[in-house]
Amino acid sequence: MTDRTHLIALDLDGTLLGNNGTLSERNAAAIHAVHAAGHHVVIATGRPINLVAELADQLGDSIAYVVGTNGSTIGTFPNGDLVQLIGFDFATAVEAVSRLRDGLPGIGFAIATDSGMAHQPGFAERMPAVVDQAPVPDILAVGGSEVYKLFAFHNDLSVTQLLQRAPQYLPAGLAANHMGADAIDIGPDTIDKCAGLRWVCEQLGVEAADVIAFGDEWNDITMLEWAGRGVAMANADSRVQRAGNEVTASNINDGVAVVLEALLA
Repeated sequence: MTDRTHLIALDLDGTLLGNNGTLSERNAAAIHAVHAAGHHVVIATGRPINLVAELADQLGDSIAYVVGTNGSTIGTFPNGDLVQLIGFDFATAVEAVSRLRDGLPGIGFAIATDSGMAHQPGFAERMPAVVDQAPVPDILAVGGSEVYKLFAFHNDLSVTQLLQRAPQYLPAGLAANHMGADAIDIGPDTIDKCAGLRWVCEQLGVEAADVIAFGDEWNDITMLEWAGRGVAMANADSRVQRAGNEVTASNINDGVAVVLEALLA
């Protein structure tokens, strides 16, 4: 077994979870094993933190932190207490929504602010976990002064197309990322999963060289490049695979467990 303490950073959808959004027994067992061996395990996902709670029964206290919404929120697990929030002002979100509605007619939104969360019809069906709230006609009615995350989706445009077309309509300082589901994540251009993981590493006293990060999507690229060991999934596209140091088996073949079991062997 390795004698170094590692931080294991795990993307969820397309990486740790199968195509049906469930966690396999083998992956769960591997996570518990590395935790028991003294390593830190962190979830790094495009999902909001409240959409990670469904994994609590299988993962229990083996997770140190959840880096959610691509780094904008960091919380504990499984209770989901927020320890770090990085947002942008509500007026900037209003401007972004207005520009995107004008530039890409038919676009829909969801938003999380310091006053609550709101989403338009069509958003919940795109999420890998249950969204409890009912949809509303206009997400901006939720109000607030600070926005933690803005999501956008479109019935006629794929996520890849949205990622290509949306940035031209965004106010300065905002960027669009993939959130791991059929929608894009809009937030400060200085914030990503890598930024969130840096904060976690500072709290836990772990160097980047001792981070092992797993991912499959474009929003995982910066953390795969930054980590001492970046592991891309076999189901990731070529750009993501080039960002990592190695490629493991696919998500449906327990690629995370393959690496973690070898780490402890």
